[in-house]
Amino acid sequence: MIKKLSLIFGSKTKAQEILFLQDGAKQVVRQGFYDNELPQVESYCKKHHLYLVKSRFKVLLADDSSYSNKGIRIPETDKRNGMFFVYISKDEEKSWLAAYHEMMNNPGELGKVLGYPECCVDYFKKHFSEINTDLQTPPTNPWTNLSKRGKDCVLISHFPCHADCHESMAMARVNLDLITAHDHKRAKEMMNLLWPSKSKDF
Repeated sequence: MIKKLSLIFGSKTKAQEILFLQDGAKQVVRQGFYDNELPQVESYCKKHHLYLVKSRFKVLLADDSSYSNKGIRIPETDKRNGMFFVYISKDEEKSWLAAYHEMMNNPGELGKVLGYPECCVDYFKKHFSEINTDLQTPPTNPWTNLSKRGKDCVLISHFPCHADCHESMAMARVNLDLITAHDHKRAKEMMNLLWPSKSKDF
């Protein structure tokens, strides 16, 4: 299931988020896509009764590997190949609310709509800036380990306020349980990457 969804959404991490949404673990998903990638995403959402709202702007990414997808905003009519954000939910109002808060540069309210822990939202607001876009901390456990995101392997989609944030760890455990239910092989591969010394116990 995850592999099949990754062909539509472009990565296993994005595919997992859609599963979390459909299984009720997430209320809203925020993802970035280029114009040529959007039709199949929109088609999937329509088929599965998910509301998709597209940002009224595009982003020119300075670094495609950036976890937060930050870059220069340009008008949606700009001919340059920028990335649109989409906000996907079972609840149309929540999709629009997420889009609104992003448009208004309100990361605190956006983080809440996306379901991130309040402590992590506050941490992001306090520390994130144009010159400090990577807020990951050295990993102490597999749950909040973001160091393998370049290998398409993370269990959470936000910067935790610290590596042992209890709310983030609890969220990650729920997410891993859902991944395991859909694709045990994928779950084991993730644990091998995120915490090799303990993966044999999984």
